[in-house]
This record gives sequence, structure tokens and C-alpha cells, in this order.
Amino acid sequence: MTTATGENPLIDQAIGKLNEIERQVEELFNKVNDVMSWVPGFLSDLIEPVRKAMDDLNKKMAEFWTACKHFATDRGNPGRLKAAAAMWSDAIGNPIGDIAGAISIDKLKTEIEWQGRAAEAYKTTVPAQISGLNSLKDLGLQIRNSLVALANGIDSFWTQIIGIVAGLLIAFGIAIVSACTVVGIPAAIVILLGALGASIAGIFATISAVDSLTGTVASEQQAILDKVNALGSTWSVSDTGAMSNSSDWRVQ
Repeated sequence: MTTATGENPLIDQAIGKLNEIERQVEELFNKVNDVMSWVPGFLSDLIEPVRKAMDDLNKKMAEFWTACKHFATDRGNPGRLKAAAAMWSDAIGNPIGDIAGAISIDKLKTEIEWQGRAAEAYKTTVPAQISGLNSLKDLGLQIRNSLVALANGIDSFWTQIIGIVAGLLIAFGIAIVSACTVVGIPAAIVILLGALGASIAGIFATISAVDSLTGTVASEQQAILDKVNALGSTWSVSDTGAMSNSSDWRVQ
């Protein structure tokens, strides 16, 4: 199948189990071939059902690996998503919130040391700018939450894949034990085909769920971008015309 990356324990565990499936498939086919080599050609009535069962298994395994191709190489990276989410809160959202707090009217000398037209214009502008900064902080936290939700969704996806493949490994183990006799092989393969069918359905259902989450997050990110663009056009600008003359400022 492929190798682990060491970046995410869940993903590495799932990839490890998929590699184990590959090994068990090889073990099962080798065992069946070994058992079949004991059967003389004139007992074709025993051999034919086994051949048909193994052909069916080959086809179903091809379906299984095709389903796995959707995520075997394009695995996602929850750790990096969470790191990016932390950046949006720790390096952007929270510092912007601190700036908003630092420029509030009660913390500026404008309120205490100055009066006049310029001071009034400045005091009128600051609350709107604080509101804009707080909105930016909220948007940063929304981005963080959106990225964390996506990261958790990817972790959940891989957890479910681990459960699906673990169940399939059990079925393969039973099939390998049952393949000790020619008579037991077809029945074992029937059970294994059922397990494979359920696993394939489970994989596609899990992929569909994470695709739905990805679509939701993309919509959230677009809505956040629209809000950011709206902030750019509504940012409150100080009335510099009311501050350009020395007469506009008077010491209290």
C-alpha cells in the first residue's frame, strides 16, 4: 500500500493496518494455492468452486483498493491545521483584541489632556475603530474554530477507517484458518466477500462525511472572507481636516 509518515499516529495506524491487509491477502492466496496443489485434476468438481470464489475475491479486492486510493496518498494533516488554527488565535486574534483594549477612550490621553475640535473628532472615531478591531478578532477566532473542526473531522475519518480495516483483518484471519481444506475455502471466501462489501460501503460513507465537512468549512471560510472585505470598506477613518490646525487642539 504505502508507508507511514510519523506526522499523525491515527493515520500511521490506519496505513499500517492497510499494509497488514495486503500481507494477509498474499497469505490467503498462497495458502489456497498450496491446498489446491494437493487436489488431483480428476476432482474438478471440488476445484471449480474454489477457482470461482478466488476470482470473485480478486474482483472485490480490486474494488477495495480502488476505494482506498481516495485517501491512501491524499491523507490530510490535522496537526498542521491545528497549528494554523492556533496561529489565528495566538498570533492574530488575541493580539488584535489587546490592541482594541489598549486604544479605548479611557486609556488614551486624548480624553484627559486635550479638548477642542480635534479631540472630539478623535474621540468619535476611536469607538468605531475599536469595534472594527474586535470584529477582526472575532473573525480570527472563527477561522481558528473552523480549522479545528476540519482537523477533528479528519482525525474522526481516520479513526473510522481504523475500525473498518480492523474488522476486515478479523475476517481475513478467519478465512486464512478456514482455508486449510478445499471444502472450507468457498465458505470462507463467501464470508470474506461479505466483509469486504461492508468495508467498501463503510469507506465510501466515511469519505462522504468528510467531504460534507470540507464543503461546510469552505462555505464558512468564504463567509469569513466576505466579512473581512466588508470591514475594509467600512473602516472608520479619522477626520484629519478637524485636526490639521493648532487651534483644533487645546490643552485641558
